[in-house]
Amino acid sequence: MAMSKLSIDEGAAWELFATALEPVAPPSIVRMRLVTEVEGWARYLPFVTELSRRFALTRERVRQLLAMIDEPGRWTPGIDPIQGSMHFSPGAALAPLHGGFVRMLPGTRFPKHRHRESELTFVLEGELSDGDGVVYRPGDALQMEPGSVHALGVASSTPALIALLNGRIEMLGE
Repeated sequence: MAMSKLSIDEGAAWELFATALEPVAPPSIVRMRLVTEVEGWARYLPFVTELSRRFALTRERVRQLLAMIDEPGRWTPGIDPIQGSMHFSPGAALAPLHGGFVRMLPGTRFPKHRHRESELTFVLEGELSDGDGVVYRPGDALQMEPGSVHALGVASSTPALIALLNGRIEMLGE
């Protein structure tokens, strides 16, 4: 009995190979380099699904919000070293928390504070460091539960852009 040779083109072989593998998140440094290479609001596309989930918004609403980031008229000027903020409402399930984007200049330091409600800090650009020295890069999220205490600062020499979901806090000083 003669054996027939299986014929498959190279593109189809790679596609089969890719679907057989478990997805692996790239290291944060690779993610950061990739994001900084893409221009316009499309640089935030890798974060749409995660932001949608964490902010209880549709993916379409997240895309709309991300598309507004580069529009200067959408931003409320901040007080140095906070460059500015752009507020938005998270999904109703997250009430009474507030949502927004915040731009922070290098050297920004937010002093030690206690959370009365939960807080989520999702890094879109730059790097943040918490009071314990942990560094957060684009795609990383810092979740603080009610009663938790921390400080936060920009750890990079470039501005940081974060998506913030926050509630009441109590300032504790340094």
